[in-house]
Amino acid sequence: MDWIDEQIMKIQDKVRNLSLLKGALVYLAFFSGIAMILTILTNRISDRRIFMWLSGSVEMAEWEPSFWTFLEHWAGYIYMGTGMVLMLVLFYHNRLKKPIRIIQEGVEEFRKQNLGFPLEYDSRDEMGELCRLLDSMRENLEERYEDLWQTIENQRKLNAAFAHDLRTPLTVLKGYSEFLARYLPQGKVNAEKMVQVLELMSGQLERLTSFCKTMKSARSLEEYPVEKRRSTLEGLCRKIRGILEALSFGGEVELSLACDFPAEKQGYYDENLVLEVLENLLSNAIRYAESSIVIELDTEKRGGKEYLYLYVEDDGPGFSGDGLREALEPYWGQENSGEHFGLGLHICKTLCQLHGGAFSIANQSRRQGAIASASFEI
Repeated sequence: MDWIDEQIMKIQDKVRNLSLLKGALVYLAFFSGIAMILTILTNRISDRRIFMWLSGSVEMAEWEPSFWTFLEHWAGYIYMGTGMVLMLVLFYHNRLKKPIRIIQEGVEEFRKQNLGFPLEYDSRDEMGELCRLLDSMRENLEERYEDLWQTIENQRKLNAAFAHDLRTPLTVLKGYSEFLARYLPQGKVNAEKMVQVLELMSGQLERLTSFCKTMKSARSLEEYPVEKRRSTLEGLCRKIRGILEALSFGGEVELSLACDFPAEKQGYYDENLVLEVLENLLSNAIRYAESSIVIELDTEKRGGKEYLYLYVEDDGPGFSGDGLREALEPYWGQENSGEHFGLGLHICKTLCQLHGGAFSIANQSRRQGAIASASFEI
């Protein structure tokens, strides 16, 4: 019996994998054959019964001769019609019902924008091929949607990064504007200080112009342009002092800078990018520092390359365990968590990597507070 069952299953698989037309012909041949056999048997029985009635060997009720005569003439049509109905029902149930249901469910899931719903139908007929084509289309749409959402997410991160970075230049400009408005009418600003303030304000305006140009060309934060130029490190320190001075106006947090480079010390770096990293770190540090923030710049040669290191320390609550593990991820944390978090640190990490360096965060060992370390290949 096992061998017979195995052969029957093989025949069923072969029939199931035939094309719909060939499958329908097989079903038609099978049921037509059964109808023909039943018709022949019925006709023979009817002929025999009528012959026996006519010869007087069998007595029949009044309705029986008419019944056997009817069967003799119409049995073939009855069997063939019944066979066609059974053939259509079984053909639909075995060959069409399941793939149609799969396609209907798939289309409904597509309508709900669920592209993770596979259309799987194990058959080599037209319905199986249709399901495979629809599933291939689903996979292509899923990939396109993933690319689209990734593009949208990249643009969202880029826009958020620029919005985040615009705050400090605007704050610096506002600080120096208030400084001039307060002390210039009183004659407390000499010509040298006036020129210095105007140079610093002009530098911030140039940075805002650079931001606008970059927003037009960059499609993601990872495509942020790095424009290195050979410049003195003392010039960078001077600009950082100007930023700290502007941020200190009316502030309750003391900002200090440890930066001691020889006047001739130069580096090959993107000044705007370094300042953006600094300003992102300052934005976080000012938010959580209690009384002081210390910024330190230094250089170090490692592996045949020279790096500029930027350290920002504050005396705030520092990072939690989760913060140390996840704070560099975009949009990590919540505003009311009381921790360093958000897009700013992710921006710092990305910009440092684009500049050939690295970025890390930690809690200070000597006192309470957080420390961020950014390096740039120069």
